[in-house]
Amino acid sequence: MKKGSAGKDDRRRKLVYVKSAAEIPDFKSEDEVARWYQTHSTVLIQDQLEAQPAQVGGKLRARLLARRGQANRVRKPPRHPRAARA
Repeated sequence: MKKGSAGKDDRRRKLVYVKSAAEIPDFKSEDEVARWYQTHSTVLIQDQLEAQPAQVGGKLRARLLARRGQANRVRKPPRHPRAARA
């Protein structure tokens, strides 16, 4: 095989740097999100974006619990954070 003959899909693309949160479209599917982020970067506006808590559910959660040996036990986070002790 010739050097650099990996195919047309493997070529490098220039990223479009997003300058405001308003430039991020509403996505209809996770595939659409993935395609958009392959060509766009939000590194310049990271401080303007809202943090979202990570959640694991469905098959991934079952695999995670099985790996930890906790398949029968499901831990839920506390409803209210504990008060800081002085």
